[in-house]
Amino acid sequence: MRIDRPLFLSCATLAAIFSAGCASNSELAKVQAEARDAQRLSEQAMVKAREADARSLSTEEALNRGFRHTMRK
Repeated sequence: MRIDRPLFLSCATLAAIFSAGCASNSELAKVQAEARDAQRLSEQAMVKAREADARSLSTEEALNRGFRHTMRK
């Protein structure tokens, strides 16, 4: 009798782990999809930030040229 009870508990524990694993696999797929979306959005944000930085540097350079030109007069 002592051998049957641990065997039953072991089987019940394994069944619980495997059933929980199946549920977590679908959740894992959802989380992975959300992570891919977040990564894509962050890459788009970085592209926009670099474009804005380039424009600000271009504007700053133009203003500096104008200022230097004004100072030479």
